[in-house]
Amino acid sequence: MNLFNFNLRQYLPNSKREDHKKYLADNIFLLHREILEDVLSYNRTGVLPIKNLKHKAGLVYKYSRRLRLIDM
Repeated sequence: MNLFNFNLRQYLPNSKREDHKKYLADNIFLLHREILEDVLSYNRTGVLPIKNLKHKAGLVYKYSRRLRLIDM
């Protein structure tokens, strides 16, 4: 009889999923904060980085879509 023969995934089935959801949520929050900082820096410098804003907004959209799919 082998006492150490058990499946760890049986006890922690969603740990990778939960870690990935946390990672996506953290990245979405960080990107939102960076977008806000870029827009507020426009008042000081007068230059609005349109290319960066579009890229970050696209990433927020992509990560949000992935997060919604994971929650299903």
